[in-house]
Formats: sequence, C-alpha cells, structure tokens
Amino acid sequence: EVLQYIELQTNHRTHAQNLAIGQAIRRILARSFKVPISNETALINGQLPKTLSIKKVTDLADTSIFRGGNIVFLAPDETVHGLRLQFNELGIKNDLFGVREAKGLEFDACALIGFFGFIEECGNSDQWQNLMRWLSSSSSLTKTSSTGEKVSGVMLEDCDYRLSAPNVSDEAMMLYTALTRARNQLYLIEVEVLGKGMKHRGVRLADFAFRRFKDLSLAKSVTFIDEGHVEMTSAQHKARGVLYVTQASNMSRNNEPIASIKERFREAMIKFGADKGNDKDLLDKCKKHLEAITQKHSIMHFAKEKFLVGGSYNLEGRFAQVLEFEQKASKFFSQFLCDSFLAEEVHVVRNLLDEIMDGTLYENHFKEVFINIRTLQQSF
Repeated sequence: EVLQYIELQTNHRTHAQNLAIGQAIRRILARSFKVPISNETALINGQLPKTLSIKKVTDLADTSIFRGGNIVFLAPDETVHGLRLQFNELGIKNDLFGVREAKGLEFDACALIGFFGFIEECGNSDQWQNLMRWLSSSSSLTKTSSTGEKVSGVMLEDCDYRLSAPNVSDEAMMLYTALTRARNQLYLIEVEVLGKGMKHRGVRLADFAFRRFKDLSLAKSVTFIDEGHVEMTSAQHKARGVLYVTQASNMSRNNEPIASIKERFREAMIKFGADKGNDKDLLDKCKKHLEAITQKHSIMHFAKEKFLVGGSYNLEGRFAQVLEFEQKASKFFSQFLCDSFLAEEVHVVRNLLDEIMDGTLYENHFKEVFINIRTLQQSF
C-alpha cells in the first residue's frame, strides 16, 4: 500500500522544476476557486523554465533570438489560428497547438506563447496580479480575504473570484494544462505588442508574471532561446507523426468532427513524408488508417440517416438501402479486417452490424458474414 501511494503521488512525466511552476498555478485554483490540489513530487530535477519577452512574432524567425526546431509551441485556442498564419508567412516550421488540441499530449520541449498577453486582453490583469502576489502569502490555501500582508509593497486584496471573476478559473486551468505538456524543456514567451487597438494599463501582465516567477525561483529570464538546431531531425518528425495519429484516433473515438480528424491525419502524413520523416511504411499505414476511419464514419452516418427511427433501427421497407449498406460494409471488411492495427475500427463496424441486423428479416442473410468475420478475427 505504501508503494502504491508513492506511485500515485509521483509524477513520472516531467522533472521537479517544471512541476513546481504548474503547482503554483494549481495553488491559485485551490485558493480562489476551491479546486483540489495534488501533492505530486517528481523523481528527477531539471532546468528551470525560461521566460522570454520579444517585441513581435517575427523575432522568432531571427536565429539570434530563437533556435529550436524541436520545440512545440502552445497557444490559447483563441489565438492559435492567427499564429499559424504568421508562422507560415515567416517560414517557422515548428508545430503549434491550441490548448485543447494538446490536452493529453506531452512533448520533450514546449514553448507557451502569448498566454499572459491573452489574459490581459480579456481584461483580467488586475485579478491575476493579485493572485500571483498571493503565491507569497504564508496563510493557508483556504484564506481568501485580506491578511494585511504586503508583497513588493502592495497589500494583498480579497481573492475569492468565484462570483466576481469566474473566467479567471478557466484561464488558470488553460495555463496549467499548457504548462504540464512539457517533459523536459519549458519556455514561456510573450510578445510585447498586444492585439490591434489594445493598450497596456500600467505594468504589463506578462512582465509582472515573469518577475513573480523569477522572485519565487520558478523560472529565469533569458534574452534568447537556443536548443542547438533550427530544424527537427528525421526521427523527431516521425515521432511527432505517430503522436498525431494517436491523437486522431482518440478524436475519432470521441466522435469529434470528421474534418478535424482528417486534418490531424494529414499533418501526420506530412511528418512521414520524404522531406521530413522519410518513412514510406508509416506513411502508407497512416493513409490506410485514415481511409478506415473515413469509411467507418460513412457507414455509421448511412445507418443513422437511413435506418434510425425514434431511437432504434428499422429496416422495414428499406431493401435497397440494406443492399447498399451491405456493399459498404463488405468493402470495409475486405480492406481492413485482416489488419490488426485497425482492430478497433473493425470492432466498431462489426458491433454496428450486429445491432442493426439482430432480430430482423435480414439476420439470416448476414449470418454467414458474421461467422466469417468472427472466424477471421479469432485468427489474428
């Protein structure tokens, strides 16, 4: 039991320094929004996260400021599209994810870009500055009213924002999720120029946050980032492609839009291409997996559109549609049944067939198909 407890309380994904800055944000959530806090510890030490302020996004194309082809950028979901366009225009080839896209994924090196700038644009700079001062408070995490303490000469203000600023909780969870994607190197990058028409009120939130992280020994400030190379290696491209395929599979399992799933597969194919990962075998497997998911989606959509009535399947008077459905299913199984890598997709379609045909006039017609499917599956 003791060993099991240690296992549950130990973070094996990252090192102590990355864990510490994530736990600081978690303490903000615990104090102001009563979100439970964990007492995780890390097995190893690593480098302090680094903070970098740049004047504009174009600075990332300057190799005297940024060199790190292996670094994955993470951005608030609301800003990721615009950043992708800028990255493409500047020829920056690093991967870029929104927070929702990156949830559940981990990367060796991550750079969070524009999070505090985004929070400031949302109008919550004052609340965040107060919350980050509270990180220096000696009071318990249950305390939210003023204690009379001063941090850097400023009195701590009440910080129970559950009613007065509930969106701060979403911002903190967004930041926490992003911070915990890094296994090794972690960077926080902020751009000095805010959105169009925006002006800073007093101290820029990013500057304040970076100074607080430094004072709390949670991060150190740098003037450039140099991971030693500009481009990703072939092996890194392949590893990233495999990660994209895994993510696409999870998206399919969660019934996310097929267009989003296809886009993630296309990104994986790029990573396996001749000019990046250069792995034809993985590229072919990726294409086949995409085709299997596309056909599965088509079959499920057809069944729902043609047979689902009032919450149950009804085949009466739909002979032509049943034949078309059989053709779709036969094509699917002939292509993918014997591929163990696609067993989950096959399982989903097989169960759909069972559910639709069981107890109908067509059951005997499909009985031999079911038997052949089960016999073939048992041999793999």
